[in-house]
Amino acid sequence: MYRTGLGFFDDEPLSYLGTDPRSRSLFRGGLLCAAVLLAGFSWFAKERCSTPRSFLAASLIGLGGQVVAAVVPISGTGAAYAVHTTAGLVLGISLPVLMWRFAAGQPPGRGRQESYGLFWLEAAACAVGVELSRSMRAPIAEVLPACAFHLWIAVVTVRSR
Repeated sequence: MYRTGLGFFDDEPLSYLGTDPRSRSLFRGGLLCAAVLLAGFSWFAKERCSTPRSFLAASLIGLGGQVVAAVVPISGTGAAYAVHTTAGLVLGISLPVLMWRFAAGQPPGRGRQESYGLFWLEAAACAVGVELSRSMRAPIAEVLPACAFHLWIAVVTVRSR
């Protein structure tokens, strides 16, 4: 964002970082690297925590969306805009779904309550993100749910040690 001058409260989505020559390789590489890390985390969570199959299904669907969004630039020719945007939405929808499925698989108790609390935080962040996006505040609209999601990753990682 620094390289391109895109601000958190601008009207262009973060995906445009993938079209600017100053940030294109960082954006695409970052998304692909994050997909690999999410795949590893999903496997870690599956091995260490009680998770239903639907958790892995949501994770794999989201990973697919992330990889497509990384490879297909939003400003490409033909159907690229629609493909990129759809892939981004698939990723965005998959995150609260996989958090919900994770929470559902936890044994009753404090950990399950915590997981549901983090799911609701993510759901709220997504709702706020939709409203911010409608008011043309695209980058912050994408960052808020990402922050809640990464908080969940940190909590799951620390709790499962």
